[in-house]
Amino acid sequence: MMNDAERNGVEAVGNGAPGSDSNVNTEVNNSDGFRHIGDGEAGRAVLEYVWSSFARYHSDDMRESDYRLIMDDQQWAMVRDLLQRYLAMDDLDDAVQVFRDREMGKLADSCLPDAVPSPAPPGLPQGWWTLLEAAYECLGDEEGLRRIYACYIVTDRLPWHRRSQMPSRVPRHEREIDSAHYVRKLKTLSGEHWPEDVRRMVEVHQRYYRDPMLSGRQLAYEELLLSERLSDAAWRYCKVRCHSRYTLASEAAELMERMFDVVSERHAEEACDILLAPLHDADSPMLSNDSPERVTQIITVLRKCLPYVGNRVREECERLYGMYRHRQLLRSELKKLLEHVQP
Repeated sequence: MMNDAERNGVEAVGNGAPGSDSNVNTEVNNSDGFRHIGDGEAGRAVLEYVWSSFARYHSDDMRESDYRLIMDDQQWAMVRDLLQRYLAMDDLDDAVQVFRDREMGKLADSCLPDAVPSPAPPGLPQGWWTLLEAAYECLGDEEGLRRIYACYIVTDRLPWHRRSQMPSRVPRHEREIDSAHYVRKLKTLSGEHWPEDVRRMVEVHQRYYRDPMLSGRQLAYEELLLSERLSDAAWRYCKVRCHSRYTLASEAAELMERMFDVVSERHAEEACDILLAPLHDADSPMLSNDSPERVTQIITVLRKCLPYVGNRVREECERLYGMYRHRQLLRSELKKLLEHVQP
């Protein structure tokens, strides 16, 4: 649960302007009174899949009438009802639990030589989820579309065209992935409901993804914590994922470096402990050599912690200066930093 400071912060965000995806709230009336909502991303994906699979031509422009080139409104409503039940998408908590349980089931079945594989979903960005998302768009189901965006964020279902280039582990530089994609879309769509949606996502994530053994880094959720500056929730997320049981000190510092500005608002000393830990590991990447890149990383970490744990930073500078006597570049930069540190 969020504390009062975070709750007030979220409420303040809810009164602000929508995100940059201004076209997400676009509503268009069709002849039967349904209002198409969203930016049509899922509808375009379904149309492209249908036409590439069953036709010889395709469209580069998704128009509102194109939903009917796939199905009529009654069929879209039937698809929504069926998939909403199959994916438990009538409630965010249930949907996340079902998704997690199915992922755990797949992991368990993969260890059995005679396991029966699950039916393959269609070749869409998010499988059956994209088809349900398109149904929500077509039928103007705003609550359903908000739930599915929130579920994407909590379960870290990143945009497919980005994810195809990802390695098996979270990349070192998240710039390769648009981790804020669904955060922006949900914030724009939610409007005055945004604070409520944020609280709900934090609660559900805390309930089902506290253990990082299987979930690891979750970039979409990290983006939510950063954009809304949820310090306590960010610390809970980082604390367990930075534990030595789950990760190396250098990887923990990498996560904390990304989340530091938000975590440090209420947990600065604890965050600095994690950032400075690799400086005590001679095998950590930061201490591997005296290159400008590595030295810059070390000095950046020390400067980041300086306003919060000045005495500790001074001790670290003196220790490193005395320990690495043959690293001229490192010693030079440490000496400059020590001149600005009060004894």
